[in-house]
Amino acid sequence: MSLGKVDDNRIQETIAVLQKFVDQVSAINIAKDVDVKDAYILGPVLVLDKVMEQYGIYPTLQHIAQQHPKLSYNFPKAVFSLILSRFVQPVSKLSLYDHWMDKFYPDKVDTNLALHHIYRSLDILADEKESIENNLYHYSKDLFTLSVDVVLYDLTTLRFESTRTDLDTLRRFGYSKEKRNDCTQVVLGLLTDQEGIPLCFEVHPGNTFEGHTLKGIVNKMREKFQVRRFIFVADRGLFSEENIEELKKEGGEFIVGLRLGKKAQNIKDAYDIKQYRWVSESLAIYETTLKDERVILFWSAARAERDRKTREEILEKIRQKLSGKNVKAKDFITNENYKKYVHIKESKVELNEELIKEESAKDGFFGIITNVKDATALEIIMHYKQLWHIEDAFGEIKGTLRARPVFHWTDKRIIGHLVVCFLSYFCEAVITRELRKKQEKLVTKSIEKKVVKQRSLTVPMALKELSSVLAIPVRIGKKRIWVRTDIRENALKVMKALNMKIPPKILKIEEEIEK
Repeated sequence: MSLGKVDDNRIQETIAVLQKFVDQVSAINIAKDVDVKDAYILGPVLVLDKVMEQYGIYPTLQHIAQQHPKLSYNFPKAVFSLILSRFVQPVSKLSLYDHWMDKFYPDKVDTNLALHHIYRSLDILADEKESIENNLYHYSKDLFTLSVDVVLYDLTTLRFESTRTDLDTLRRFGYSKEKRNDCTQVVLGLLTDQEGIPLCFEVHPGNTFEGHTLKGIVNKMREKFQVRRFIFVADRGLFSEENIEELKKEGGEFIVGLRLGKKAQNIKDAYDIKQYRWVSESLAIYETTLKDERVILFWSAARAERDRKTREEILEKIRQKLSGKNVKAKDFITNENYKKYVHIKESKVELNEELIKEESAKDGFFGIITNVKDATALEIIMHYKQLWHIEDAFGEIKGTLRARPVFHWTDKRIIGHLVVCFLSYFCEAVITRELRKKQEKLVTKSIEKKVVKQRSLTVPMALKELSSVLAIPVRIGKKRIWVRTDIRENALKVMKALNMKIPPKILKIEEEIEK
């Protein structure tokens, strides 16, 4: 191969360029045989770094750091490490410090971070909770377009592996959605927009009644986000006359699930499908009123099938129990699902066939109550159906991000921990939104490399592949060359959805410092 004519005084430059190229190629080849213990987690580090910069988390944390000039460590990088841990390996703060900080690609984390810096960061996050939520909402938004309009709301409980209630005000015994009445807990209220992006959260003592969490929520939202209009969407578990009146008193609008049950007795023809207007073959709508409020009733084929299947699963378990020996009435009395469908008379248990028939006739019917006047019945239903975003959020916060059990003792540390979980879920939600925009699919392949199935790509799925993208330091002579491993297809899709530049194979070249 000819390199063309080279002047004598430029031979050394040419050799240097060629040597640099040879070093890089050698590094790539050598990296194939490097022991895994020399590898650092890279994929999630790069993706979260991009999200935190692009969506305002870094600027917000940097602004907070400026308000604390005496901090002796890098506060944004400390918080980044806490968020990164939620995605890579959700562990305690002590375990993060002891075992995981040294596993992350060192360019993006503070390798000199001390344990007390991590706990100090939680305290700062707790103090700055309101400003963080406000800044993230307003980041890159035009003041003339600020309008939340529809906000989704729901509650869950987060448990502690402790029974002590004397340490502060939040840890209390109460009704547990996790069925863990042996543990103290807090009640977490989360608000998101219609795309599932979290807006803010509220923490209440563990013994707080659900309805009492709504007091002042409209005014809080208006003050925090300067919204012109607030439409509150919540599940029927939060519906009560008191809640509705509270929302109306604050001038808020609401779309809330309605428990038909006894309410259906006050709604004429609630279960008469002949009164319904068919929107499609699988959806029918009927609109009426209840105490001056709009009531949207609907029947859907999908819901009818779900109701039938849920009931049949319970009935099958009851039948199995009834067919066994030593049938005891107490086995059915203590189970609310079983108790509903059986007759118990003189210790004899049998199925309540009449009730089962009545329940079957109600399959697929559901109600919504609202004071929103300028939306069609179908639009109201669509708004309500977006509540699955909240269910997804709680599933991720409790599952993938492991917000519970909580191991902190004081209210401030508890809130600081939940701010980390909030920021982590914020990152996941925006990544999820971008993946949906691109309609990215998870690709799985058989041994023969043939695609066997595809479904929507989720962040937890992609993280498995992202976590396999490593940075490996390779020593060649007096240089240390950082080489990344291959990026698999689904991990690439996340990077492309975020408009990230694919990192080069050679990340950087360092001169080794002689010891």
